[in-house]
Amino acid sequence: MKIAIIRRYVGFSLGGAESYAANCAIELKKLGHDVTVIADKCLLSNVDFLRAPVFGRGSFIKNLSFFLSVKRVIKSSEFDFIYACSRNVPSHLIRISDPLHIKWMQQRYGTTLNQVMKFTPRHSLLLWLEKISIEKAEFGVVTNSGLVKKHVAHSYNYPENRIYPIHNGVNFERFNLNIRKDRYKIRSQLGVKSSGEKLLIFVGSDWKRKGLDILIEALKMLPKNIRLIVAGGKKRQSGKRIRFLGHVRNIERLYAASDLLVIPTRYDPFSNVVLEALSSGLPVITTRWNGASEIICEGKTGLVTDLNAAALAEAIINLLEKCPDPETCHNSVKHLTWQKHVEELLSLYKSCSC
Repeated sequence: MKIAIIRRYVGFSLGGAESYAANCAIELKKLGHDVTVIADKCLLSNVDFLRAPVFGRGSFIKNLSFFLSVKRVIKSSEFDFIYACSRNVPSHLIRISDPLHIKWMQQRYGTTLNQVMKFTPRHSLLLWLEKISIEKAEFGVVTNSGLVKKHVAHSYNYPENRIYPIHNGVNFERFNLNIRKDRYKIRSQLGVKSSGEKLLIFVGSDWKRKGLDILIEALKMLPKNIRLIVAGGKKRQSGKRIRFLGHVRNIERLYAASDLLVIPTRYDPFSNVVLEALSSGLPVITTRWNGASEIICEGKTGLVTDLNAAALAEAIINLLEKCPDPETCHNSVKHLTWQKHVEELLSLYKSCSC
């Protein structure tokens, strides 16, 4: 088939959704399909690329110009399967992996949403793009979790039988148990000198949405031998118990060195770092507002906690006292390969198009 994958930027190390689009393109090409990426920037050298340019400055102009550019590119091309990995039309299937904007706005502003909307063209545009792209998707919506399926159905009164959750894949060549052989060497490089010290890791750049402030508050309630490293976002001055690393290229090394991944997110459709950590043998603590909580086996590969510092601190203590086995964590996600993911996607497309 001739397949188009749409995302403003496509490539690894650009973000979770951008890496997702890149993985899909590569795996679909491996299966013998003619794959074209439609984007403003594509960092894949072995996949066809049609540029849909982004113009201007600011989120409003960039989002609108990409939306219009994609429409022009699609109109002048022919594809069997158009897979939109962002808010775009036309498409056969649209994947919702960015935070559903209407849900995130409701969580941030609550009952003041209507007043906020009157004065923010950016939010108005994003909500319109989200709504029209969902409504215009010919065969329906792909989500990366059951959580997002529920949110799409409820927020847009959208038929549940047209929403298809498919969990992400993970790169097992990169995230596996082998890196743990260097665990103590990496811990020493991070300044962890004693086996009695416990190391938590937080990964993410959107600190507010992913709840870093809640984790820092919880850390104050924990014993002094528990330290935190923050990977992603801006590099800041570190303290005695918290080390801010900024952007990290070899994040798998930090998974190997750490005792727990902690992501107390306020809202995340499906945090890919949960998959990466589990496949690297690292147990996870997150909240029910993270779609990836669906793949955590309570007590055996991690814990799902409430969205407050006291509950988070208690969960950290409980899991450190009886820390899950690395092999159990890895085995819990070993079926989630990228090949399986695109095969499910193709199967879905074929069943809808018959």
